[in-house]
Amino acid sequence: MRKIFTFLLLLIPYNLFGLDFSLVDDFAYQLQGYKTDLSSLINNRFDLIVMDYSLDGSASAEFSYNDIASIRNGGPCGGKIVVAYLSIGEAESYRFYWNKSWVDSNGKPIPGVAPSWLGKPNPDWPGNYKVRYWDPAWQSIVISYLDRIIDQGYDGIYLDVVDAFEFWGPHENGGNDTRRDSASLMVDFVRALADHARVQRGLTNFLIIPQNGAGIIAEWTYPDATDPVAEAAAQKTRYFEVIDAIGAEDTFFYGNQNNNNSYKPQWDTIGLLDQFRDSGKKVLCTDYVTKARKVKKFYTQARLRGYVPYATIRNLNKLTVNSAFPPDCEP
Repeated sequence: MRKIFTFLLLLIPYNLFGLDFSLVDDFAYQLQGYKTDLSSLINNRFDLIVMDYSLDGSASAEFSYNDIASIRNGGPCGGKIVVAYLSIGEAESYRFYWNKSWVDSNGKPIPGVAPSWLGKPNPDWPGNYKVRYWDPAWQSIVISYLDRIIDQGYDGIYLDVVDAFEFWGPHENGGNDTRRDSASLMVDFVRALADHARVQRGLTNFLIIPQNGAGIIAEWTYPDATDPVAEAAAQKTRYFEVIDAIGAEDTFFYGNQNNNNSYKPQWDTIGLLDQFRDSGKKVLCTDYVTKARKVKKFYTQARLRGYVPYATIRNLNKLTVNSAFPPDCEP
């Protein structure tokens, strides 16, 4: 009987246990370095886990539906929310959609061979490439990726490189002027992903959590508008209609080091993140600090602003439990 009950338990969605996203006050973020038995992801007290859809990023190592159900329903808390990382502003050479013939021996896209959506490599992250995310062919790939995630049983998606609109956008904001309407195009893309999950696939409570790119709601992002303030407000409304939270990195400890930068709050970003918070969107705040005094400063400052903090290492290859600020179990 116990074995039958356990099997049935894996098939019960998390929300039947009463776990409410609005109650989330701690989370963890790990993209690699998983134990093959998934024990660290299962046996913890975090309310929400952000993770990859695959053990090593490849299609051959995709997690199964039962793997994700085990993570969601296992552990001492009796349930947690599990969302999948999904890069929508860059392509990754270790994903199922990649074709190695697209690039030369130096990793540069080959003109006439690489798809039109593929841009130049990201020098800071080998194997990652800028993409023209408004291209229908790229969006079709991301939709197919989203379908894999949905079929695995995740509760939502954590969208990375949303701030790609800054790279392709107006030069006034550091962009290259390829698409001066790049921000509104990213809003369109996020809305399309939300529509696919919630309407086309029928998952009305599927979570949509973009990471970074808070400037998508700022007036300076729309310099070509007749009224930049009104345009920013309109895009904010469209964006907030479909997202549940925003992820933010390096908000309080900012600099060139991978970990343990100096305390340097990004006040412009914080002002924007406060708008997300004030509109009922959770701010999942990740800073890459490990020294006890910096961890304490980070958690204190983030919680004072009503953000949900997580301090870890930038490699995101382990699940970090900060002993002074341990995760708890929500009802």
